[in-house]
Amino acid sequence: MSKVINISDKFAIEEKGSIKIGGKVYEVDKSVEAVMRFEEIAENGSVKTLLAAIEGSLGTESFEEIGVKKMGIANIKVLVSGLMAVMQDLTYEEATTRFQL
Repeated sequence: MSKVINISDKFAIEEKGSIKIGGKVYEVDKSVEAVMRFEEIAENGSVKTLLAAIEGSLGTESFEEIGVKKMGIANIKVLVSGLMAVMQDLTYEEATTRFQL
């Protein structure tokens, strides 16, 4: 008979991540799928892929409310660093060092 190892209590309770812009807090998808979208940027490098990754991590409503498509590239870099910090459980400063657009 095979041995059963219960790992149920080993999983961390996944907290939702969020970023704050102005006075509003936006929930961030921290799933592996969301992180993989950002990995595609490194491979693809297109603005279209970047915007899709941001929208996927924030959700369409927040993406539109923030006005991501109207941002300049400098602000997009700030936003992406913030999103990656949340997804990877890093500080904003650590994220800006690790993830360069």
